[in-house]
Amino acid sequence: MMWRIGSKKISLKWLKGKESGKDVYILANGPSLKSLDLSFLRGETVIGMNASALIEKKYGVVSKYYVVSDKRFMDVEEKKKIVTSDLCEETIRILRSDIEAVDSDGLEHRSIYVKPLERDGFSKNISNGFFYGCTTTMLALQLAYYIGAKNVYLLGCDLKYPKESPRFYKEEKPQLSDSFVSVQIKNISESRQFFQSRGGDLFGCSQDSFLRSYLPYYSLDEHRVKEDL
Repeated sequence: MMWRIGSKKISLKWLKGKESGKDVYILANGPSLKSLDLSFLRGETVIGMNASALIEKKYGVVSKYYVVSDKRFMDVEEKKKIVTSDLCEETIRILRSDIEAVDSDGLEHRSIYVKPLERDGFSKNISNGFFYGCTTTMLALQLAYYIGAKNVYLLGCDLKYPKESPRFYKEEKPQLSDSFVSVQIKNISESRQFFQSRGGDLFGCSQDSFLRSYLPYYSLDEHRVKEDL
């Protein structure tokens, strides 16, 4: 489980506290993501996931970190291309360990493979593994905690999967949604306490998300107004 910069090999532990005290933005893949102008994320600490690279390019945003925890995402060639070819070369890839067997060669220098533990829970030290929670968002959250994030903002985390448009991007071979929304809500909402324990918080930025009853809502429109002042 090593990551290499040039000729220097670095373990996952090198990332611990790397973004201490910073705001971190997580790009989930719900339909609401396509209604956002993400240009404000340029220069911010961003964790992308799954197909987020498609929308990042549109706004000139580069994810510093990128996660995938569902091996099925690699089963479709158009999606595997995102994971293996479409990311910025500087993006650090943190993937579920069983993806290593189907990953492309030549990416070892910026890839870390993390073993899954049980379904429900939260790992404060993902070098020992992560709780998968039936959503890739959980790997992103546990990574955010590990790198030292204070406030975390979830963008596009709708937890709604309308048949006509379950995600922000068009899929030639749509991946069927699992009926684990209640599990996803439980694990994501219970993650909040860990960020609160270090003086931060976990915010939902999707107005129509099922998380609205469980996480404080943060308006990105208000965020942009503050930036303009």
